[in-house]
Amino acid sequence: MEDTSFSFTSLLIVTVLSFIVPIVITKLKRIHIPIVVGEILAGILIGKSGFNLVAMDDWLNFIMFFGLAYLMFTSGLEIDFNILFDKTNRESENTRKSWQHYLKNPVLFSTIILFITLIFAYFVSFVMMKIQFVKDPLLMSLIIGTTSLGVVVPILKEKKISGTPFGQYIITNAVMADFVTMLLISVAVSLFKGGFRPEILLVFGLLLLVFVFYWISKKFEGNKLFEDLAHGTAQIGIRGSFALMLIFLVLAESIGVEMILGAFLAGVVVSLISQNRREEIYHKLDAIGFGFLIPMFFILVGVTFDLNILIHNPKALLFVPILFILTYLVKGTPALLLRLFFPWKKTIAGSILLTTQMSVTIAAAAIGLQVGAISPEVNATIVLVAILTSITSPILFGKLFPPSLEEKEDEHVLIIGATKNAILLAKNLLKSGMRTLIIDSDRKKIDEVTRIGVEGVFGDAMDLSLLDELEIEKSKSMIIATGNDQINFQIAEKMANQYRLNHLVVLLSDPILIDKAKSNRNIRIINPKLSTVSLLMNMIKHPLAADILEDRRDLHMEEVEITNPRLIGISLRYLKLARDVLISSIYRNGETLLPHGDSEFQFGDILLVLGTTDAVQEFKRHASTL
Repeated sequence: MEDTSFSFTSLLIVTVLSFIVPIVITKLKRIHIPIVVGEILAGILIGKSGFNLVAMDDWLNFIMFFGLAYLMFTSGLEIDFNILFDKTNRESENTRKSWQHYLKNPVLFSTIILFITLIFAYFVSFVMMKIQFVKDPLLMSLIIGTTSLGVVVPILKEKKISGTPFGQYIITNAVMADFVTMLLISVAVSLFKGGFRPEILLVFGLLLLVFVFYWISKKFEGNKLFEDLAHGTAQIGIRGSFALMLIFLVLAESIGVEMILGAFLAGVVVSLISQNRREEIYHKLDAIGFGFLIPMFFILVGVTFDLNILIHNPKALLFVPILFILTYLVKGTPALLLRLFFPWKKTIAGSILLTTQMSVTIAAAAIGLQVGAISPEVNATIVLVAILTSITSPILFGKLFPPSLEEKEDEHVLIIGATKNAILLAKNLLKSGMRTLIIDSDRKKIDEVTRIGVEGVFGDAMDLSLLDELEIEKSKSMIIATGNDQINFQIAEKMANQYRLNHLVVLLSDPILIDKAKSNRNIRIINPKLSTVSLLMNMIKHPLAADILEDRRDLHMEEVEITNPRLIGISLRYLKLARDVLISSIYRNGETLLPHGDSEFQFGDILLVLGTTDAVQEFKRHASTL
């Protein structure tokens, strides 16, 4: 301990900044800056390139390293294997043998994009070597090919789309870029040093360990001892997760590969092991990481960046804009293949976000500097470009990503009652990118809701001050499902009279209360018993239609109001609909109309639209444009 330098003042400054930055960022209404970007900028302000208020001592260096390791650990944990490997099982037999079917597998699709990216990157790096910017084109191509999973994942989490198909495609692309380049960088460094080292093949032992730990965990699945120790002061799952991370870190160091690769693989193991209880484990580990370690890492990245190296070298300074532009071209162009599955606006936004560089890029540049493959000036250039992409790409992504799928304060669903069905509904809404709040007066139920990632509000739904605070009038829908008919009716009646909500849905099974509720046109009633009977009748009478809706889980139904002046008076036959969109009915002046080719749209028409999620959202934006 005597030889270890430690400054409480520096630690205090960084810790206070990690608390202040999110508050300041949320106050910036006109420009949406991701929190991680704000942390990097704050670090630059107080670091070597700014006021130089922080001294990087041994403990801060350790926190920076462990923050990076934990960041890669949570990135591996972010992979939802249920989503990744369930996609290919939802296709019909007719498309099973087509090339589109195989491309829909996120892992294969990401591998193709990475392969194209690395080819482009090697060509660019070879040209850089010819003009004497770099010494090793292979290592440089891998540096350009990296994607910052550590920035991409927090951005997707901020927008609550990490669990959606689009989010999983982006995460898988970032994972493949980081994972493959981390493996290849070890090979490239060995070749640059003078030859291939057989010890590098031990990295495949790490991959084998992933499956070994998964197999072992299956043997203890459902063990009562572990179930009893999962909560309270034991928290055996969290302790085991940290133990796994350190095991993989030590093993990665022992075989001479990057330790961040070990941390990432440990996260993958935990994700595989905890599929049945993923939300509970994930949110506990998430709180530890994003509450302390990860923001400290991003701030310290900014602290350690030294702009003076570039300022005193005109050639290196000129290289910054060149490398910045080339990075977007090399990485962004192959990612445009996302257009095969998503609209153009999403595709462009996703390709820009996948250009983000940070942790692996900086680590790879440090390795290249250490072995002499790149100069200090080029290393500083790579770090600056990585910081610039981590600032520019998330901002552009926030501007370009379709606003209907973003987290918006004026578009949320409010559910009253934390019943099992209500919680299940909230989880599905959350996966689709819809912000959801559940109100309940039972503290234990609210704690359960919060553990799965849904916003829980403790309080009485009849409390008008609480509802005013939640801006209930801005909610997209309100669902009343407390499990008690009498309470449901009282809340629904009060809400309908007090707030005049248009999308007020109440669950009632009592015939007397249903008749009373029908007298209020603002209340929509669902009888759970009759709904189940109706669904069963449809499955008996129309089994094929029921099977289609069950198999095609990507189908989405939504009410779309016509407010675009350009569509008024237009016949349905002349409307250019996407191939994956069907208009099933038109609701006009209290009547439901069956559409046909000569049906003309009127202002305020409400269409019931069926199709894929992306196609329906694209049609909704077009129909609702003022």
